[in-house]
Amino acid sequence: MTQRETGHTEFEQMLRRSRRILYKVCLAFTDRQADNVDDLYQEIVCNLWRGWPKFRGESDPTSWVYRIALNTAGMELRKRKQNERYEFIPLDENLADTLAEETDPRREHLYNLTDQLPDDEKKLLLLHLNHLSHAQIADIVGSSESAVKQRLYRIRQKLIQMHKQEQ
Repeated sequence: MTQRETGHTEFEQMLRRSRRILYKVCLAFTDRQADNVDDLYQEIVCNLWRGWPKFRGESDPTSWVYRIALNTAGMELRKRKQNERYEFIPLDENLADTLAEETDPRREHLYNLTDQLPDDEKKLLLLHLNHLSHAQIADIVGSSESAVKQRLYRIRQKLIQMHKQEQ
């Protein structure tokens, strides 16, 4: 097997391990319409592929995937606002169906609340809800661990206030 084939195989393995992460990012940064989720998924995969040769394994692969996915999501939000459309490779339908079945009213309510947050707060909350440590989140967003803790506390307080206002 050539070095290029080995790299391609490793990338595919990393992508398979990261599909749930990517899907969650796509759901958090779109209106959850299938076409928009697929569009964002495609852009993230393209950016992961472009960055793969530069990934040296010095950081946690999950952190690297999150960093690329969140940066891509932010860029795509700005592009979408300018009404640009791109071709896409569809997200694995089996995974999408499996995760869609896991929905419950509380999760939908949380999505509705987080849709009202600024992008930087949404990123932190998504990482926190996916059980990343404060240290991992700090590494992904390029901040200190104490700053992450403080920002997450403020985001939680904001969500509590938003929830109370809805009742």
